[in-house]
Amino acid sequence: MNFLIRTITAILYAALMLFCIQKGGVCYFGLFLLVTILAANEFATLANRHKGCRISRLLSILPAALFYLATASFTLGSSLYTALSFAAFLCSIIIVTVNELYAKKDSPVTEMAYTLLPVLYIALPMSLMILLGYALHHTGLQTEYSPALPLMLFLCIWANDAGAYCTGCTIGRHKLFERVSPKKTWEGSIGGAVFTIAVAGLVSHYVPSLYSIFPLPVWLGMGLTIVVFGTWGDLVESLMKREMGIKDSGRILPGHGGILDRFDSSLLAIPAVTIYFALVMTFC
Repeated sequence: MNFLIRTITAILYAALMLFCIQKGGVCYFGLFLLVTILAANEFATLANRHKGCRISRLLSILPAALFYLATASFTLGSSLYTALSFAAFLCSIIIVTVNELYAKKDSPVTEMAYTLLPVLYIALPMSLMILLGYALHHTGLQTEYSPALPLMLFLCIWANDAGAYCTGCTIGRHKLFERVSPKKTWEGSIGGAVFTIAVAGLVSHYVPSLYSIFPLPVWLGMGLTIVVFGTWGDLVESLMKREMGIKDSGRILPGHGGILDRFDSSLLAIPAVTIYFALVMTFC
């Protein structure tokens, strides 16, 4: 029964992601804004379970959402909206810091850090998805959306996760990082890498209308980047959950845990892929 629930949830989750990425526009923008809000709320809930921390979920969500809106509008070239969004974001930062003066908490600096961490850990990667969506088609002041990079990014992340899980469950013996995640193995990690490289190669070869802009080695390099940084992203979230003494970050996705559990790999993979393609476009 649990396997059936996991399967149905995975199919619906993947279908929603693929639809919004392929559709672009408001669907794409709204998808990652929603992820930012839900993940920031989830992070605040987890933080409040840790060592008596009591942060405001609203004050944690607000800066993260405003940062996403500001950076996304900057990418899309809306100068007035960008200025207003960044002004609102800066106001939210001031509110968070000044609030600690009057809250009379035992650990104000710790709580301030937990409150603002979602800006860097969650909102920054999600806002970079807007940049990746428009990175391949940018001329002057005109921006045009392309699903190529976002689709490849998540297909590779899912391939890495699925490959690592299947290989690790089948032949996994040697622990990858036992102190943080006892179930992850080197065999699983290598299996995930093979799956990811294969998906990157096959997709770029069989969908030339989207992926002919770069040669095959560039897409294989993207896959390898996702393997390394996606694995680190997974381990970082495992480290936080271990410190907080929890198994799943939430219950919003039946059989899969929370939003952070589903996007943990992407939170480091997205910035890494952004840097990777910035270098590719500069030197190639």
